[in-house]
Amino acid sequence: MRRPKTASLILVVFVIGWLAARPSGAEETPAPSAAAGPETLRIVTYNVQFLPGIAAIANKRKEPLYRAKAIGEKLAAFDIVGLNEVFERRPREMLLAGLGAAWGDSYHDLVSPQPPDGRFNGGLAIATRRPLVETHTLTYTQGSSPKKYGVLADGFAAKGALHARIARDAESAERAANGKPNGCVDVFITHLEARADEIRETQYPELADFIRQHAAPDCPAIVMGDFNTHGDAEDRAKDDAPYHRMKKLFDDARAGAPFVDLWPKLHDSHGGTTNQEDVERGSRIDMIFLSNPAAGGGLVLTAIRVNPYLDEKVGALSDHSAVEAELRWPAAAK
Repeated sequence: MRRPKTASLILVVFVIGWLAARPSGAEETPAPSAAAGPETLRIVTYNVQFLPGIAAIANKRKEPLYRAKAIGEKLAAFDIVGLNEVFERRPREMLLAGLGAAWGDSYHDLVSPQPPDGRFNGGLAIATRRPLVETHTLTYTQGSSPKKYGVLADGFAAKGALHARIARDAESAERAANGKPNGCVDVFITHLEARADEIRETQYPELADFIRQHAAPDCPAIVMGDFNTHGDAEDRAKDDAPYHRMKKLFDDARAGAPFVDLWPKLHDSHGGTTNQEDVERGSRIDMIFLSNPAAGGGLVLTAIRVNPYLDEKVGALSDHSAVEAELRWPAAAK
């Protein structure tokens, strides 16, 4: 039977419209694979550089509201989004509103609280479209001095860490509410000291104690963010590198359940550069670590990549690249 001409014309118009609406650059920046169900967990950590107040003049990428909208659209493909440097209220709210619009009633977030001492907040946020069960915040006791480092001193902000216990699904959230969080993942995000190495060393144990306090032994734990600690192959090869001091403290916080640095797990000794302003050295400072329960089970890494989120208008959406990971969550026990 021949298709009626009117129906054929409608089909042609629809296809032309669909092709015109496709986002440009889709081939250069492929989206993560579609979730097959609750067993697929897609996470991303991204330093987006929305510096606060007068420090905004140091943003290496301008057009903050444009960037915020674009980033919100890009990151809506993920289940858990960790953000650094969302200090400024307007771009932060625009970015998170984009995720909220995409996720609807499934949207939940946790943002660094405003400190009572007048400093800027810690610039951190976690957003998720999985059920949010429990949250905690940490403010580091030290930050680099404005007298020594000027407007870019970390001491202007109450930097620290966030913790969110995120359930696999509604059923897991209900079990967690009854004291059985084995269907959850504990997610931590941080932004460590950028200027003073000696202050960063004091923050490693503070973060490790925060993990110890809030990571449930029978849940996977993820620690991610901008560690301002070099994790390149050459640094990992040195036994006395700060990277190893930091990771050992994390491991000690989870007895019998050491953290795995996800990038070298799949990519061995190359790549992973996240600081776009330091491409010659290949600096890897944004990372994702995973600790599965000592008793077994947990999350299985299936893919990880670094995404610069290149953009025709501003070159790239931030001065850092995002780190994206896809993990498989084995079927929940009945």
